[in-house]
Amino acid sequence: MADLRVSRGRLPMPAPSAAALRLLAAGAALIGLAACTEEAIVAVDPDLPGATIPTVEVSAFASSLEGWRDTTYSGFELPATSGFKILADRADLRSRVLGRFDVPDSVQTTFGFEEIDTFVDAVFRIALDFGVDPDSIVVPDYQLRIFALEESYDSLSATWVDRREGDPWVVPGGTLGPLLAVGEFVTAVDTAVLQFSAPVDSVLAAWQETEGEPGVALVLAGGPPELSLTSFDLATQLTVAARGDTVPATFSSRGPTFIYDPAQPSPGQRLRLAGLPAARLYVEFTLPDSLDGVQLRASTINHAEVRFRPLAPPEAPFTLERAILASVVEVLADAFEVGAKVPVGPPIPDPQTGAAQFIQVSPDDLEEGELLRVNVTQLVEFVAAADTLTRVRFTVRAAPTDGQAFGFWEFGSVESPLVLQPELLMLVTPPIGFPVP
Repeated sequence: MADLRVSRGRLPMPAPSAAALRLLAAGAALIGLAACTEEAIVAVDPDLPGATIPTVEVSAFASSLEGWRDTTYSGFELPATSGFKILADRADLRSRVLGRFDVPDSVQTTFGFEEIDTFVDAVFRIALDFGVDPDSIVVPDYQLRIFALEESYDSLSATWVDRREGDPWVVPGGTLGPLLAVGEFVTAVDTAVLQFSAPVDSVLAAWQETEGEPGVALVLAGGPPELSLTSFDLATQLTVAARGDTVPATFSSRGPTFIYDPAQPSPGQRLRLAGLPAARLYVEFTLPDSLDGVQLRASTINHAEVRFRPLAPPEAPFTLERAILASVVEVLADAFEVGAKVPVGPPIPDPQTGAAQFIQVSPDDLEEGELLRVNVTQLVEFVAAADTLTRVRFTVRAAPTDGQAFGFWEFGSVESPLVLQPELLMLVTPPIGFPVP
């Protein structure tokens, strides 16, 4: 019996899925026993009218496919735009949250907008990431501190070293001024309440004049080595000028971000997914007319996937610590000319259901060598059926948003040794041939 597998430069692979086995079995049933040569897989006996060609598996590594290019672009989510902020005081990671409070001159009450007269009291409220169990992190000496900053910063470009791009802090990590508030977590509500240690009215009145500049820094001063936060607010009690009544008002931090040390390393020639700044991996290749003697053009592409091979886990603190989701998106132009701002289409749907396709990326599985398998059937099928199209282009990104995790994972690229390169695998049914009388 002939082996219905045609491959080139192929490593030992996991057993085919149940669906793949059913396809192979159906092809074998149609042709009966085949000769023991690879050519017989796609050969048609001219004496058998209506004979069909079986579905076969073909595969190739990136370096053997014409025009294969891959790369990593990052910056799709930044610490300033992510839904979480990290505080850390570890041997391998230091991180602080920065924010500003643009305190207005008036507030809206039941009587409309009224001018603020005096700030009677205020506290900072810090909400803990819901993904963390507060009972597991609270210890007796646990404390947060908020300092005034001596220098302003740009939310999108600030780092541990620079307060804005190309402009360093006087003191790395943010040049800290006077202590403004201290506090601990209230475990029952997953919230830290930090009481002012500085005169409330004078601090907030100054922020009214400067639109909150230069800002504040939230610093972890004891307890757990790392916290993840979702919000950073200022809750006040103030009097209004017209009536003298005391009313509550809450102001959200403007332009919050977090800065950390060490900086995220460059991916080099590796393909990276997730992290902050968030990274996406990009791939394009030319679909050949045939592969290993199997015709691809005008063939039925039953299944096509690209398999990415995970590399060793990144060193702490950048190890991906929990499972995330990823999606595959068609790229609509040449990403290697346009760069990270290349236009993209919607996520590629699941070929079976038509629904959005999400891939679970589990660090435990990747560490054990599990492949990242990206279904590109729809893209390859479309190109194979069109005479004028040759390029398959896509990107893999974290989903539903890029900023899902501080950590990332990396995969082999076309520049890697063959055993670590991405691999294209397809189940193909070439067109049926009939003898001409």
